Amino acid sequence: MGLELADTEREQGGLLRIMIDSPNGVTVDDCEKVSHQLTHLFTVEEVSYERLEVSSPGVDRFLRRAVDFERFVGEEVSLKLKKALNNQKQFKGILEKKEGGGFALLVQPEGKNAEAYLLEFELTDLAAARLVPHLKF
Repeated sequence: MGLELADTEREQGGLLRIMIDSPNGVTVDDCEKVSHQLTHLFTVEEVSYERLEVSSPGVDRFLRRAVDFERFVGEEVSLKLKKALNNQKQFKGILEKKEGGGFALLVQPEGKNAEAYLLEFELTDLAAARLVPHLKF
């Protein structure tokens, strides 16, 4: 169908949430088609759920896999580290790719005399990461 699986979530009450994506974006029709296909597949495969929800990852999508980070290099990202660094766990900045692999965040702290710095991290260091939405109307 030209779509990729971006994420899945199971929640209490039997909700199964499937997030799909595409370089060209996701339409309501795409979600409807995937929902229809999965309903049949899950019946055949006996996948248990009460309610199926198919959607795009949204403008503030979570970044979980290396391919997600690769795709959004140059975008503003919010990170939460598992362990505090200088008494801070949450950072916001521009996602960069390091030479030789890996990723870093160019952080511009608030304040008149604050200087930008590069926060290097491994994906295993992260508790969460997501895009910072920038909406243009």
